[in-house]
Amino acid sequence: MKKPYKLMPVVYFDNYVLRTLKKTDYKDMYDYGRDPEVTRYLSWGPFVMPSEARRSISQIFYPRIRHGLPIGYAIVDVKTSKMIGTIDFHSKIRGENGAEIGYVLHQNYWNQGIMSQAIKKMIEIGFDYLNFDLLRIRHLKKNVASQKVIEKTPFKFIQKEKYVLEKSNSILEDEMLTYELTKEDYYGSQQSQRNL
Repeated sequence: MKKPYKLMPVVYFDNYVLRTLKKTDYKDMYDYGRDPEVTRYLSWGPFVMPSEARRSISQIFYPRIRHGLPIGYAIVDVKTSKMIGTIDFHSKIRGENGAEIGYVLHQNYWNQGIMSQAIKKMIEIGFDYLNFDLLRIRHLKKNVASQKVIEKTPFKFIQKEKYVLEKSNSILEDEMLTYELTKEDYYGSQQSQRNL
């Protein structure tokens, strides 16, 4: 039986490419993962040592295959061949044929529309290639930049709930905002746009 999550397609858009994360990407991951601004609203970071990035790839990303999920995508700047972030289906949605998308991007590449485009590619991959019925994406309320990214995609706001993020050197109390998109809604809106 074919297991598509083990061999993910390479996807190009503008001057960027999504390709499966490699263990050798750890130096580029450390480069943005050590930035406190980049990791402020994430459950991990900032990195202090490059070995933390290497461990993240081998112990967090690679084991996903065992759970029926892709390893995750590196977002690569084609001009420099540098990995500038990741986007991935990091966990399955309990009780549903679906997954949650997570992402992070090097600060030098913020506010250029890169992540909104990457998310749209992930929607196509999730529904067309991995055959999910439901996709979810979330952000902390204080992470306004992430909210703006998600609002440029077809995801619909579902709910907000209180959330406490305990990091190694701080505790962040906030609200977690959840957005979802079903395959049915996505293709229904695509069809209606074609009929206009």
